[in-house]
Amino acid sequence: MTLQVLPPEMLEAPKDKIETKEAQPYWKPSSLKDGESEEFRLLGCYETGHAIVGWQYASEKRRDNGELGFAGYVVTRSHPGQPDDIARETDWSKPDRPKIDGTYVKPRRFLAWVATSAARGRLEVLFIEQKSLREQLTEILQEIEDYTWTQEGLANFSIKVSRKGTGLETSYSILPKVRKVPDKIAKEWANQKNTIWLPNFFEGKDPFDGRQTDEKGLPAGGTDKRGAFVKPTTKTTTQTDNNEF
Repeated sequence: MTLQVLPPEMLEAPKDKIETKEAQPYWKPSSLKDGESEEFRLLGCYETGHAIVGWQYASEKRRDNGELGFAGYVVTRSHPGQPDDIARETDWSKPDRPKIDGTYVKPRRFLAWVATSAARGRLEVLFIEQKSLREQLTEILQEIEDYTWTQEGLANFSIKVSRKGTGLETSYSILPKVRKVPDKIAKEWANQKNTIWLPNFFEGKDPFDGRQTDEKGLPAGGTDKRGAFVKPTTKTTTQTDNNEF
C-alpha cells in the first residue's frame, strides 16, 4: 500500500480563490524565538485531506470612517496576483507605522499539515510559509526507506523545527527523528482524524469542522490527483526511543 503524501500543488497550484479565517489551533515557525525549537509528528497526508498547499495574503477594506483597515486573510489555491483588496505595506521606519499607498504586501505560499505537538500534546495545523522549510521537508519525505508511514497515514518519525537568528538573519531548519507511533497517538488519531479537513480552507470554512457535504450529501472539497507525488512505504520502523511522543 502506498500513500500520496505531498500535495501536488507543491509543484503545480490549481486555480481558485475563496476567503477564509485561520484555523485554531494553528502553529507557525515564526512564533519561535532565536534558539528555540518545537517537535511535531505529522498526521495524515494530502490524500486524506490533512495536507494542502496554497497562497495567503492580508486584505484591507474601507471602514465606516472611510479609512482602509485590516480585514483578515484571504487564502487562494493559486497565486492571486494583485487583487483590489490586498493590504498595503507598512512604513516601519516611522513611529505611527503608516501604510504606504501604491504598495502591497506580497502573497505568501504556504504548506499546511495536521500534526500533534510534543509540547502541548494536542492536534494542531502547522502553517509553514518559509520556502526553506518546505524544501527541507520535501527532501525528508522523499527518503522513503528511512521515514515511513503507518497504514493509517501516521508518520513513523517526528520533525523538530528550529529557528536561529533574528530579523533578516533568521534561518529555519528541520531535523527528522525516527519514532514508532505510540498506541495512544494511533488511537487518538482514529477518533479525531475526521474532525479536521484542510481543504475547508479553500471553501471559507473552518478546517476543524471536518469534511463538509453539499445539499445532495456529496463530500465538499476533494483532492486533485494532478502533479507529482511521493509514494512512501507503509511499514513500522524499528526504533529505540521510548518517548511516548
